Amino acid sequence: MKIRLLSRNPADYQRQTKDDIFKMPRNVSSTEHPFAVEREYIRALNAAKLSRMMAKPFIGCLAGTTDTMTVMSLNTEKVGLAVFGTFDGKIQYWDVARRKLIHEAEAHSGEVRGVCQYDKSQLMYTCGVDSQLKQWRMNHDNIVEGWSQPLNTVLLEQTPMCLDHHPKMDAFIIGTPQSCLFYHSSRMDVPVREWTWGYESIHHAAFNPVEHNLVGILTKDNSVVLADTREDAPLRKLKMNLRLNALSWNPMEPYVFTAACEDYNLYTYDVRFFKHPKRVYIGHINTAMSVDYSPSGREFVSGSYDSTIRIWSVDQTSAIDVYHTKRMKRVLQVKFTLDAQFVLSSSTDQNVRLWRAHASEKFGPVKP
Repeated sequence: MKIRLLSRNPADYQRQTKDDIFKMPRNVSSTEHPFAVEREYIRALNAAKLSRMMAKPFIGCLAGTTDTMTVMSLNTEKVGLAVFGTFDGKIQYWDVARRKLIHEAEAHSGEVRGVCQYDKSQLMYTCGVDSQLKQWRMNHDNIVEGWSQPLNTVLLEQTPMCLDHHPKMDAFIIGTPQSCLFYHSSRMDVPVREWTWGYESIHHAAFNPVEHNLVGILTKDNSVVLADTREDAPLRKLKMNLRLNALSWNPMEPYVFTAACEDYNLYTYDVRFFKHPKRVYIGHINTAMSVDYSPSGREFVSGSYDSTIRIWSVDQTSAIDVYHTKRMKRVLQVKFTLDAQFVLSSSTDQNVRLWRAHASEKFGPVKP
């Protein structure tokens, strides 16, 4: 027995802001319009087929990359500008909107492990396998002069594994093989806080974009740890069966985060109910390596070793779209742009690709 359903999304007929125009209301009552439901079903079916047939999610590659991109950092003041770190120790400044490499500089003698920006003070921080932490001037009008040499260089006692910046102040955290360190930019040589959990290495750490003092940390013993920058000890710890590779906080729900796991799944947790996952997203057929939320908080993107990128809705456990190409290999990094319209991905074939967040969405003027 086949059951046909019509699912109406309120976002299609409701205004997003008070400045939008009112959309045309429709009366779907079967009494007033006997065949309205049948007509709507046929139109919805044809529209769904055409949207898949005409979908062109892939926009293009960023030509000029010389090695695999290991880390990405988007500028929060000017949409379309990004900084990438590579395996060969370079940092690259890109105009993503024009797909143009503006400047490239040698930053480290080895893999770049972390890149983060603080746009209010126009500063950028990088760290690499050479155990160096560097501070750079982010002068967008003259990036060549700003990157001619670092403002400050600190030799760390341990090799850094990850780097993330505080959302509202000039401070950052660094994950190392033995601890997680919290620094202020005024004293880059002495950490303000140091959190340790035995001898487990920390490979990922991320600040909460809303609750700024809350930090999510992933360790090599398959655990996710919550810490507060105002406390000397961690808050909570949850151990998983397999390792978690990446973590992303929901920008609209401050207590919710999603983590990419080695068991091919993604897990969403609410820190108020930390023992069990809120939702499990199933679909990847290999290790999930990266995850990032859309600024709207209603969608997120994940990249995997199965050479695919998947777009997810927070309310659905299966992916709403899957992106892949013939030449794309293992996906290491994915990132939503700040306008929630595009997705950046980095893979082991030394390419950075630009995708549409919604495959069939049209941009620019539409012909009548």
